[in-house]
Amino acid sequence: MNNLPSPLVRLAPWAVAAGAMFAALWSGVQIFSLRAETAALRIERNLAETAYKMSQSQLAERTLLAETMINELGSQLRLREDLTRLKVTALASLLGNSPETPAIAIWNPELQCGLLTVAKLPALAEEQDYQLWIVDSAYEHPVNGGVFKVGADGRAAVAFKADRPIKAIVAFTVSVECKGGVAQAKGPVVLLGK
Repeated sequence: MNNLPSPLVRLAPWAVAAGAMFAALWSGVQIFSLRAETAALRIERNLAETAYKMSQSQLAERTLLAETMINELGSQLRLREDLTRLKVTALASLLGNSPETPAIAIWNPELQCGLLTVAKLPALAEEQDYQLWIVDSAYEHPVNGGVFKVGADGRAAVAFKADRPIKAIVAFTVSVECKGGVAQAKGPVVLLGK
C-alpha cells in the first residue's frame, strides 16, 4: 500500500485554511457592515433628536406669537373703546410755501400723552428743532410738548408728553426753536390746530 496521502488529504489543510480565511473575511465584512449601520443609525437618531428639538422650538415660538397676537388684538379692541376719549386735532400749516402741510395731534387725556404726525415740513438747520406746544386755558403760556426733527421727506411721527398736567386743550402749535427747545415759545409758529 502506498504511504503517500491521497490528493484530498493533501489539499485538506489548504481547504481548511482557505475556509478559515473566507470565514474571517466574511466576518470582517459583516463587522464593517454592522459598524456602518450603527453609525448611520446614530446619525439618523441625532438628526431625529435635532428635528424634534427644532419642532419643539418652533412650536414654542408659534405659541408665543399666537399669545402676542391675541394680546395685541385685545389691546386694539380696548384702544377702540378708548378712541372716543381721545382728542384728535388737525394742524394747518402757517408756512406760505406749504399751505397744505398735513399734521395731526392725538391726545389721550387719561394717560396724559399723545402722538403727533407731520408731513411735508421742511428740514431745519442743525442748530434748530421743531417744538410742539399745547395750549391749555389753565396756564398763561403754552405747555412744552417736546422737540422733534423731520426726515429728508419732511415726515415725523412723535410720541409726546406735556411738561405739566393738561386739563383742557385749546390748541396745538408747532414752532421753530433753537436746538433742544426753549421754556417759552419764541420762534415762528409753523403749524396751528384748534
